[in-house]
Amino acid sequence: MKTFQSSGIIFRKIKYSETSLIVDIFTREKGIRSFIFSGVRKAKAKVSAALIDHMNIVHLVAYDKENGKLARVKEIHLDYNYKNITSDVIKSSLGIFLLEMTRDCIQEKEPNEELFDYITGWYKYLDNCEHQLSCFHLMYLLGLSRFLGFEPNNDFDEIERTQFDLLDGSFVHISSTSKYLLPVDRSIFIRQLLAADMTQLEYIRIPKIMRDELLKDIIKFYRLHIENFREPKSLPIIQTILR
Repeated sequence: MKTFQSSGIIFRKIKYSETSLIVDIFTREKGIRSFIFSGVRKAKAKVSAALIDHMNIVHLVAYDKENGKLARVKEIHLDYNYKNITSDVIKSSLGIFLLEMTRDCIQEKEPNEELFDYITGWYKYLDNCEHQLSCFHLMYLLGLSRFLGFEPNNDFDEIERTQFDLLDGSFVHISSTSKYLLPVDRSIFIRQLLAADMTQLEYIRIPKIMRDELLKDIIKFYRLHIENFREPKSLPIIQTILR
C-alpha cells in the first residue's frame, strides 16, 4: 500500500479498546487524517503513548487511505520538542483552548499548507515566548479566521467607521442598525489586535475585564460564521488563569 510522509499536529485522541487509540492529525501534506494506533497503551508499546498527545508536532510516515477509513502509521517521531508548554500551566491551558477551537472549526479535509504553518508557528511561538500572553489567544483567533473564510476587515476610521460589526466582519458607522455591533471601546481594541502581529504581542495591554468581553465577542463572531459551532469546554479555564 502507498505511503506518504508529512509533518502533523495532533488534534484529538480517543481511547479505542483496552490498548489502542484513534488519533486525528492535521497533516501538512494531506489535511486532517484519522489513524489507529494499536497497542500504544501497553506498557512495552513500540510507540510511547506520551508521543501521541494533544498539540504535539510530529513527523510521520503513514499508509495513504483517502476514503475516510482509519489508516495506520508506519513511523512517527516528534518534529518539534516543546520546552515549556507542557510544564507551564498558562501556556498549556492556552494551547489546549486554541486547539479545541481550531480542530472544531476546520471542516475541510483538503491539505492547507499555509494554515498548517500558521497553527504550528503560533504553537512554537507560545512555547518559546518569554513575555506576557494575556492577548495571545485573541490575536491567534482573529488571525485564524482568515483561513476559515471570514477574515475581519481592518477598515476602522475614527470618524466614519468606529464600531465593529460581528456579522459583517468590518467596522461600520455608529448609526448602523445592526444587532451585532460592538461598543466603540471594544471595537478600538479589535482594531489594535488586527493591526498587530505576534512580534508586537508583548506591547498590547488590555484590561482583564475588557479581554474577557473581547473573547466572548470573538467566540460569537465564530458562532455567526461557522455552521454547528460548538462552545469550547475549556473557555472557563482561560478566563480564570489569564490575569
